[in-house]
Amino acid sequence: MPSLTVIVLNYRKPDVTVRCLDSLAAVSYPAPLDVLVLDNGSGDDSLAILSMFAAEGRLPMRLLSSPANLGFAGGVNRVWPEARGEFVCLLNNDATVHADCLARLAGTLGSRPDLGAVWPHDAPGEGSVGQRAPMPEELANRRNGTMGILGANIWLPLLRDYRECFVASGVCVMVRRSDHQLPFLDDYFAYFEDVYLGWSLRLRGLGSERVLEAVVYHSGMETSRQDPVLSAALAFHAEKNRLANVFLLHEGRTLRRLFPLFVLDEVRRVLVAIARSLTGSSADRAIVTYARGRLWLAWNWRWLLDRRRRIQAERSAPDREILPLVSGRLTYAPGRAARAVNAVSLWYCRIAGLPVLEMRTPLATGADGSSSE
Repeated sequence: MPSLTVIVLNYRKPDVTVRCLDSLAAVSYPAPLDVLVLDNGSGDDSLAILSMFAAEGRLPMRLLSSPANLGFAGGVNRVWPEARGEFVCLLNNDATVHADCLARLAGTLGSRPDLGAVWPHDAPGEGSVGQRAPMPEELANRRNGTMGILGANIWLPLLRDYRECFVASGVCVMVRRSDHQLPFLDDYFAYFEDVYLGWSLRLRGLGSERVLEAVVYHSGMETSRQDPVLSAALAFHAEKNRLANVFLLHEGRTLRRLFPLFVLDEVRRVLVAIARSLTGSSADRAIVTYARGRLWLAWNWRWLLDRRRRIQAERSAPDREILPLVSGRLTYAPGRAARAVNAVSLWYCRIAGLPVLEMRTPLATGADGSSSE
């Protein structure tokens, strides 16, 4: 079994992070294991609390700090050069791991040179009580969601089985340290950085897979749910990062064929953003988020072009081998309008010769995710 470094970031949630570290202290891993914890510019008592936990000595742990919040992408990149393990596991601080999760992930990654990343079953956080792990037969016939051709998450049961995935989730993902100088782009901050990581691996001919027998328990949104300022910032980063992924990682020929779909999706997103803004709800900044995301792309066009040239020069796998894991849908939202948009998008993918997931599975789910089987 290879040596392993686990990276955990903390931002103003030391109690949540300690719960995560507690679970790591109980793992059974038959090789050298160390844990890197970064306090990501919390500016509160986080460092003191985490230092007290480290002093207990229950976990081989190194505690680092950043004066500013670098986000998930920047924070991981900050501590990545400190990693000692042959494998590195990125673990959200609002997740806890089953005792044998890391060993099962490392066993799969170590035995599969065709894989660049693995991730576990992410069970609800309450499942950590008693560490209930689903049996493989409970999961084997389930389907996974994937990513849409314009970069959005499509959380519908589209992929054929539970192991199959386009990219691994950043909730808990294990990779080889030698495969990455740095795993992310600092400018991403947070959200869709895991898509960038997994998609970049695909371009190099390395896949991602979900390990049925490995389990992590994930609460979700612990850091941002009570911080409206951070939530708004993350919405902006999610939108710009989604678009940056599409521009950076698709082949030029694919981008040209996607232009009509991009126009359709932009019209849809403008209308949705305006509708949300007019409701006066918590989404009243939707149109601002929409505009900021595109202004960022326009302002950083030189950086994007330079990064795209480098990424495309290093790729070994063409889009025709990658797109069959990507959905031709633009949204997983319910309703007639969303179904109509998805129907148009899937029709266009077919006539444009884009070999998306739906083209390989004639007996697939409907545009709204309802199964025809």
